Amino acid sequence: MNSPLEQPQPAAEIRTEMRVEIRGYLVLATLVSLVIGGLIGYFTPRRNERQPVNTQLEPPPGWGAACVEVAGAGPPAPTATPQPLRVYLSGAVQEPQVVVLPADSLLADALAAVGGPLPTANLETLNLAAPLVDHQHVVIPATSVSPAATPRESIADEPPTTSIRLNINTATATELETLPGIGQRRAIDIIAYREAAGDFQQIEDIQSVSGIGESIFAKLAPLITVSE
Repeated sequence: MNSPLEQPQPAAEIRTEMRVEIRGYLVLATLVSLVIGGLIGYFTPRRNERQPVNTQLEPPPGWGAACVEVAGAGPPAPTATPQPLRVYLSGAVQEPQVVVLPADSLLADALAAVGGPLPTANLETLNLAAPLVDHQHVVIPATSVSPAATPRESIADEPPTTSIRLNINTATATELETLPGIGQRRAIDIIAYREAAGDFQQIEDIQSVSGIGESIFAKLAPLITVSE
């Protein structure tokens, strides 16, 4: 049995309270949905936002090593073929000529190619181990030989075989040239002095002629005279 103090609520009030509660739940659900949606939107990147793109292309793994191997595996560079040498040998050799020799040839090889040196060749002044160059001209020198004495010099240096002495007051230039140490020039000087100063009085007077000293006079003394 109901207490007299507790009066039952009317149906209209009950419905009103239920509507208020439902609205409150809806508002709360809406707020919760908004909060959840905001959090999801904050932590989720936007689809239309451009992501930074790395424009630097990274080579695939092992690409650099493969390129190095390919570059190193190429054919070797061609080497130049040594060209033969053309050398001209002249001078004291058997057959002066142009010879063709290998690139690493020496002077001795070139000398052998022309038949070797002559007996008069002076090889002491040459380096037979010297390398050659293309289009080179090599002159093999000969040993210096003193020239043979001319007949006039031979006669002048050797005393006459005759025992007759030459008269320096009457002798011609040709006859004076036969005396040792008296050549063409001194013979002319003797005649010029004789014509200017007169006949020689004694053989020692010939030393007054320019160029005739004691050494030459020592050779002339046994061969000259001032009288017949």
